[in-house]
Amino acid sequence: MKIEKGFPRRVEGRISESRYQELKKILDRDPSLSMSELIRRILQRQPIRIQVQERGLSNTMEVLIAIEFELKKIGVNLNQVVKEFHGSSGSIQKFLLAKKLLDFGKSLEFEIKKIEEVLGKLQIKWLSE
Repeated sequence: MKIEKGFPRRVEGRISESRYQELKKILDRDPSLSMSELIRRILQRQPIRIQVQERGLSNTMEVLIAIEFELKKIGVNLNQVVKEFHGSSGSIQKFLLAKKLLDFGKSLEFEIKKIEEVLGKLQIKWLSE
């Protein structure tokens, strides 16, 4: 016996403009729902849960993800320089590698300041609630 996945049957229909606008308002509040999914839930009498995303928190998460990406890049480069530093024997080469390490320190300070800014904004937001 073959088990079908998904929704193999297509059903079409028409609704009034006012009902359509009601459905659009629901979709505007929850971008994760599609019109088809919303209508399926209504027809199957399933609960419709609207996921509310706080825009400010979403932007904050995007900033934190970008900072995390930069920190990972700095960490990888730092490990490569340290490995090269320990493998080199010349004092001039070690001096140049140490200079690179100082540059990574400056990059880390910059990223830490960005993290502190984000955390400061979160503290103000959370403490005001």
